[in-house]
Amino acid sequence: MRQKAYAQAMRVIACALMVWQVWMMWYISSHEAAGVQWSCDLAGGCASDQLASMSPMLGVAFAAALGVLGARYLHRAAPGAMIALSAVAAAAGWYDALAEGQVERSTVTSFHIFLPLGDFAVSQWLTFLWSAAGVGCLAAWWGAAVSLRRTAGLRRLSRRYTTAHAALEGWRSAGRRYGEVTVVFDDEAGVRHEVPTVVERVALKRDVLAVYDPDRPDDPALTRVAVPHRKLLRIS
Repeated sequence: MRQKAYAQAMRVIACALMVWQVWMMWYISSHEAAGVQWSCDLAGGCASDQLASMSPMLGVAFAAALGVLGARYLHRAAPGAMIALSAVAAAAGWYDALAEGQVERSTVTSFHIFLPLGDFAVSQWLTFLWSAAGVGCLAAWWGAAVSLRRTAGLRRLSRRYTTAHAALEGWRSAGRRYGEVTVVFDDEAGVRHEVPTVVERVALKRDVLAVYDPDRPDDPALTRVAVPHRKLLRIS
């Protein structure tokens, strides 16, 4: 138990540090954008040895690493959350640059995100970034809703319900993604139950849990199949 708690604490600390790294890279990429000096050759290629010129690529890499590291907590909300975090951090950098007088809203810069996308005014970059943040938030909410439904997250938090390792038997298609099955599990007393339910097709290829009411374990209306989140990265 102590080792598991230590591993979880280390994961949380690592996630916090990665959040800071992602924020700083995207913040620097916009805050210092106006001061980046580019050296271009005759072939049309340009490069710079300043951190701000590489910050967007580092921000993408750190955001991807944070998404994998934090997937245990964010589940399917992770991609949207990373987009929103990156966009808000870049917007914060622009606002501070405006407040410090480094740029004006009409200033045209060669701020890069993944590749040189062209020269746009600061106001246009802010519009784009806030739009990206909005899309990221919507994606995060959608991902969270899907994860909560698939893992029966809210039901598992309730003291009314308990969980047990389960197996799925039979499959009768009830649409493109769903089908009717029988979930088989043993309750806390060791009594076996077979309850009809509807699950997503993806559950057939995964380890599943039965989430049920101990007082009425055979009630299909109170029994759900949970598909636990698959671990992408294990720290132990």
